[in-house]
Amino acid sequence: MRPVADAGHREGGCLCGRIRYRAAEPLTAITICHCTECRATSGGTPAHTSCAADGFALTAGAGELRWFPGPTSETGGERGFCPTCGSYLLFRIDGDARMYLTAGSLDDATGIPFDTHIWWASRAPWEAPDGRPTIERYD
Repeated sequence: MRPVADAGHREGGCLCGRIRYRAAEPLTAITICHCTECRATSGGTPAHTSCAADGFALTAGAGELRWFPGPTSETGGERGFCPTCGSYLLFRIDGDARMYLTAGSLDDATGIPFDTHIWWASRAPWEAPDGRPTIERYD
């Protein structure tokens, strides 16, 4: 994933406002995940960007955020949700130097380009190619 130009930081949060975060830039270009777990937890194919894990901070609701480990995740990843409104906000992999943010949870995603589809081999039948790069699996 390629980084986007540094503009300081971005903020985001859940639908009800209980969980808020701040992510230091640069953020990576947006990647669309087609894995079965992301589809099941989001009802579609979520868009993710990421920041350096040490540049990420919860600014509200730190004790409220709930992490759910993917029962079949090949990466061992966990998804962070708001327990009140159910918003899927974050994805993390143990030992990874990045924190993955759902692009839709950012207050403003202006200027973050869309780059790649991952887990393309797991896509749903209704997901058609759009000419952007695809990665069959994401290791």
